[in-house]
Amino acid sequence: MKAKAIIFDKDGTLFPYNLWKNPIRKFFSSELPLSKLSPSKKEACIDEFSSVVGIKKDGTLNSNGLFLKRSYFSSFFSLVFITLKYHLNPFKSAKGFLKIKNRCRYGYKEELKKYDFSRLQKLLLEYKRNGSNLAVFTNDTKESLDIFLSVFGRGFFSFSIDDTSLHTKPDPRTIKDYSMFSKIEAKDMMIVSDSVKDLKMAKKAGVGTIVALEGTAETKELKKWADYVFSDIISALSFFIS
Repeated sequence: MKAKAIIFDKDGTLFPYNLWKNPIRKFFSSELPLSKLSPSKKEACIDEFSSVVGIKKDGTLNSNGLFLKRSYFSSFFSLVFITLKYHLNPFKSAKGFLKIKNRCRYGYKEELKKYDFSRLQKLLLEYKRNGSNLAVFTNDTKESLDIFLSVFGRGFFSFSIDDTSLHTKPDPRTIKDYSMFSKIEAKDMMIVSDSVKDLKMAKKAGVGTIVALEGTAETKELKKWADYVFSDIISALSFFIS
């Protein structure tokens, strides 16, 4: 199977979520009103806020976290509970937390530079040599995407979607936008993502091959929407290129 175009979700697909661990912790340490807490309580508070977002203290995922499930209602009450538990100023806490899209400014580039992308880059280069057009889609900020591409390499991808794009995920029109840009029909595309919302988006848009990655959703749920399910992106790309 040869896809003429391949769409990659950025977070959790092109790199593991745990690369966000330190930037998120630094973000909370800087932006939340924690100065009156003892060092131990400050760390415990940051642990709890980070877990609600989706990253536990050890770097593993909280599968019910805000970034993963987009469970705004339950996350809101969890955040309020933590704020009251540690006697934080609610207005300052809310104001700080709402800046979370700026978390990429708190050591994200440094974390990316530590990670070895060489196997993934090698595979993507092989796909490009075989004539596949590559794109990266994210709901994250343009600033975050730019930082990622500055480390990973801009030359891999000819098209991108971020939170400033005309249409954003999970709108199926993002696929149409890419199709208009690349002159490749959706049926000749492949999408690779760990997000059920992305898989549903691809299905609605008529993407020809839908590939799911395990990690943020139950395998049985992924199988409802995907043609293939793999444990990680290296396994997925290696399978198709062979």
